[in-house]
Amino acid sequence: MQVNDDWLATILCALNDAVKYNDSLRKSETVTDIEDIEEWLLQIFECKEYLKEEISKSPELLRQLEKHFKI
Repeated sequence: MQVNDDWLATILCALNDAVKYNDSLRKSETVTDIEDIEEWLLQIFECKEYLKEEISKSPELLRQLEKHFKI
């Protein structure tokens, strides 16, 4: 599957938002199964790492998107 380069910043921002949301949810007192959230967070981080590896194949694209790999 190929993803249009124009969508990568949007995808990375959505992943960053998912990390922030799920991390705050993990810390809330309403969650009963923290392990599920931690597993989901791990999958999100693995997805971001995969995207970074793929994007790294194009140094120019990596420079453009570098700020989105920081949370």
